[in-house]
Amino acid sequence: MADNNLESETEALAALFLCCAQIQRIASTGYMDEAAVACVIRSLLVTNPSTIDDIYDNAALRTGYQALVDCLGRTSLRSLECVEITKSAFKVMELENQLERSDKLFDELGAKIDSLHDSICQECPEFLEGVTSKVLDQRYIRMFADTYASIISPNFSKLIIVGQEECLRRTENQEKIRALLLAAVRSVVLWRQLGGKRRFLVFRRGAIVKCAQQHL
Repeated sequence: MADNNLESETEALAALFLCCAQIQRIASTGYMDEAAVACVIRSLLVTNPSTIDDIYDNAALRTGYQALVDCLGRTSLRSLECVEITKSAFKVMELENQLERSDKLFDELGAKIDSLHDSICQECPEFLEGVTSKVLDQRYIRMFADTYASIISPNFSKLIIVGQEECLRRTENQEKIRALLLAAVRSVVLWRQLGGKRRFLVFRRGAIVKCAQQHL
């Protein structure tokens, strides 16, 4: 695997682990890292990038790189949080794999994202500029959540999110979690497009972790 591929794949994986870590945080506490979440939510509307750096602000992925190191690094003592984050990441990978096998649903999702791109960016040009308050407008979060709920949820096995019931009951948190799941799927699509494969996480885990550490 070429170094530039490893760098790009690690960046996409950092986005995936960031999504899963923030889902876990919202489910457990009701809070989130707003800059980190805005980074991955914004990526949903970057539909014609020239490079991966057009999709993600690398600096805002720091918590994702940290989660990669904590969850994939060789250690005998992983926290329960890391276990849940890793389980979620692998479940999203499987979900994306199933989605990609369904041309109809994959095309439907792409068409919906294109529609959201046109409507949101026309209404709010600051969205693609990455202005956190604009990206995290609950109306936009709800649009992404509804997209996940209408296209992905009814057609695939539901992902079980572990957390505090009082946090999971709140509609606002449910919408944030679904929007982050959609962003997680987007990161896996990108990872596969860059050449990422599940077996690399076994045979190249050390190289991926080392690459992630270089961003911390």
